Amino acid sequence: MEGPERDVAAIQILVQLCMLVGIIQILAAGCKLGRLTQFVSHSVIVAYIAGTAIAVVVNQLFTFTGIPNTPGGDSIYDKGFYFATHLSEIHWPTAIIGCGSLFLLLILKRIDRRIPAPLIALILAAVIVHLLANFSGPITTEGGLQKYWQNVLVVGDTGNLSEILPRFAFPRFDMGLLNHLLPFAFAVALLNIMETTSIAKMLAASSGQRLSVNQEIFGIGIGNMVSSFIAAMPISGSASRSCFSYSLGAQTRMTAILTAVIVAFIIFCFSFLIMHIPLPALSALLLVTAVNIVNPRQFFLCLKATNSDAFVLWVTLISCIFLSLDVALYIGIVISITLYLKKSAVPQLVEYDIDDNGELHNLDYSTLHRHKTIRVIKVEGELFFGAADLFQTTLKTIAEDDTSTKVIVLQLKNARDIDATVCLALQQLHSYLKGSNRYLVACGLTPQIWDVLSDSGLIEEIGKENLFVFDERHPHLHMLKALQKARRLTAFTPDSDKKEDAVFAAEPVKAEAKTIESVKT
Repeated sequence: MEGPERDVAAIQILVQLCMLVGIIQILAAGCKLGRLTQFVSHSVIVAYIAGTAIAVVVNQLFTFTGIPNTPGGDSIYDKGFYFATHLSEIHWPTAIIGCGSLFLLLILKRIDRRIPAPLIALILAAVIVHLLANFSGPITTEGGLQKYWQNVLVVGDTGNLSEILPRFAFPRFDMGLLNHLLPFAFAVALLNIMETTSIAKMLAASSGQRLSVNQEIFGIGIGNMVSSFIAAMPISGSASRSCFSYSLGAQTRMTAILTAVIVAFIIFCFSFLIMHIPLPALSALLLVTAVNIVNPRQFFLCLKATNSDAFVLWVTLISCIFLSLDVALYIGIVISITLYLKKSAVPQLVEYDIDDNGELHNLDYSTLHRHKTIRVIKVEGELFFGAADLFQTTLKTIAEDDTSTKVIVLQLKNARDIDATVCLALQQLHSYLKGSNRYLVACGLTPQIWDVLSDSGLIEEIGKENLFVFDERHPHLHMLKALQKARRLTAFTPDSDKKEDAVFAAEPVKAEAKTIESVKT
């Protein structure tokens, strides 16, 4: 396939990809999946924004100085190395316009931020280049001064603005092609979501505004849907444009709408003037914007907060330099989620002393090595499948190290997200203790934990008489009952277990069941 047929096929693929990206993002917003972005550390966002700023600076240096861009290499490192080794190819008229525009932007901004410095700089640069390119005076150089300045690139050298006006057309779908595009559409949609939410979070943190992630995702999805009707590229949030608008005083989303309308009006009515704007002047504007999008306070805060934040920050930033930005973002996300799972998979198992009133007290380290018949372990944190092995190993180690322990009391009031893997760990711990004529007692059971244990069959296996629910009206009652039960178990020999169970069963077990129901309601 060659010529016009290839171009038509490429546009068809682009339209379908853009439509699929929009559909995926709208479904993600409708299913409230934006909450998943909270598992991405802010260090990733800060590093990605810093990497984006560096990429903008390095890419614009070629246009700023007139050095031809690198023919290969997509990473910042490759382009930066190429630029440093080709400084001898600087086109001085281009560099003079770029430096002059940059100097003017900084001076006007320092004088008064209300001055439209970008507009003044672009107009002045366009006038100077136009006058010098058409100058025919007595001063000449090799090829003439006029020809020398004509080599300064302007917007008109990149194409005709009249050709970029959109044309509305209903997209056609090829189901065979759709199946091949779906994985790529998912990847693009995910990258767009992460880029957009990262920028939105950064601006929300700076402005103090409330952020609705799902609304941002829905908006970008609608934008991609509309883009598919005009054969446009899939869109995403732009760090440079968003931060540039915010630095100029933008307050609401109407800024983006008004900007689009004004840009369309200017292109439609004044395209003949825009064609004369020098590209190095635009590069100077982007260089100023790139520096402003990096928040040094947030960067150093993430760097100094914790070792994990610093590690994520450096890995993401280095990946931005040596790899492409999208790959660097994925790396940062993966590392961030991995560190989160690593932390959440470590439950806190702390041993406490208990008084006669059922209150827990910090363990007296002077009696740490003293043998105890009853040991109280308070469990806090996530107890999902990722924490099950550590949970089981720790408890089993406690039981093996001190054979004088007859009863292990687990306080599970602050345990969360118990699942089947943890239930299996509890079952194996109970079987291990039972095999050595010892006992497992659990207390502080919330309604959620009780339901999981009941559905898994552990209530019957461990025994209701060894399980005690948490009652908010009597916050220490479950510990008192667990302590009484443990003392009864240690007061009897293994041969008299049945007798002890009968004695305990004679107590008001039905009252305990009523307590469970009252907690649930």
